[in-house]
Amino acid sequence: MMKNVLIICIALLSFNAIAQKRDASKREARAEMKQNLTAEQKAELKSKKLTLELDLSENQQNEVKQLFLKEAKEREGLKEDRKNRKDLSETERFEKKTQMMDKLIAHKKQMKSILNEAQYAKWEKSLGKNKKRQSKKRRGRKNRG
Repeated sequence: MMKNVLIICIALLSFNAIAQKRDASKREARAEMKQNLTAEQKAELKSKKLTLELDLSENQQNEVKQLFLKEAKEREGLKEDRKNRKDLSETERFEKKTQMMDKLIAHKKQMKSILNEAQYAKWEKSLGKNKKRQSKKRRGRKNRG
């Protein structure tokens, strides 16, 4: 009897390990695919996703796409800055963080001008969910590493 329970436990643990490996490889494939996309493709996908979530009009969709395209191009330019981040002084880091916050504030204002009140409220709510999800992922990475 005890032998059967032990065999079942071992089988369950091995199935769990296999499933986790598959999930990790899927995540890696998705991340690699995202890296290979151009700024235009990223903006297109992001605007279509938002259109599905918020039921955007044709005009709103075009405005959001242009906003995302501009941001995606800026992000591509910042990739080199990330490599040199370790060499920054505390003052320079503060300035970078301030610039980032200013960009987020400007992004929010632009989204508010594009979306109606109901869409904007739904969009902000989804941002909160994404933040929670990202912080859980970060905590998980820190615990593993």
